[in-house]
Amino acid sequence: MTPPRRLLRFGVVGAFGFMVDGGLLWLLVSNDANPFLARGLSFPAAVFTTWWLNRIWTFANATRSSPRRQLNLYFALQVVGSLTNFAVYSVLLVFIEPTPLNALGALAGGAVVGMIVNFLGSQRYVFKTDIATSPKQ
Repeated sequence: MTPPRRLLRFGVVGAFGFMVDGGLLWLLVSNDANPFLARGLSFPAAVFTTWWLNRIWTFANATRSSPRRQLNLYFALQVVGSLTNFAVYSVLLVFIEPTPLNALGALAGGAVVGMIVNFLGSQRYVFKTDIATSPKQ
């Protein structure tokens, strides 16, 4: 599979993960759950969902390691990507006026950098592909 196509699939899976994360968060908070506790439940649910979808669709031709080991690596990578996202967001807000529109722009900038970190890490460390034996799509 070409890198642009794989990146597109990764983005689609990420959008689905965002829906799982946001939907579960909304459901829990709407039912009077503490928003921090709710986030502590919605984030892992989204990570598990995106790991599974990336495993079977985005990186379907990846070398199959132990699912538990792969999930643990993926979760750790998602944490790194989230921290990267927040760091970029924070740095951008230091240099621009924190208006609502600028905050959204900083959020988008952080999301792009976080997605790149997550994609490259997923491709390189979590869903390793043996180039010599991988089928072309």
